[in-house]
Amino acid sequence: PKNAYLFSMEMNVASIILLVASLGLSSSGRTILRSGTFFSNWTPETFIPVVTNSIGGILVGLVTKHAGSVRKGFALIFGLLLSGICQAGGAGIRAHQIAGGLLAATSLWMHT
Repeated sequence: PKNAYLFSMEMNVASIILLVASLGLSSSGRTILRSGTFFSNWTPETFIPVVTNSIGGILVGLVTKHAGSVRKGFALIFGLLLSGICQAGGAGIRAHQIAGGLLAATSLWMHT
């Protein structure tokens, strides 16, 4: 089996290539690339989402390697459901959110 860290690095290189290409295709992106000011407005706080996203990508790769993609899918659906409940807070859950949760729960039940 392939090393999960190596696979994550390969995926990151592909992401970098695609992001730089998308910068080159947009007019504002070309302006940023030409001016050389891409990192000029970065602060230490800018690295927080970059680092957490990187760690998350490595963790997803490890979970997929050890638990398999089906279990990872179950965890993803449960995480989305839990996140939706937490974000709703005191505002209540709307009908389309309940429908989405029920569809996700039904798909989990049908798979087992």
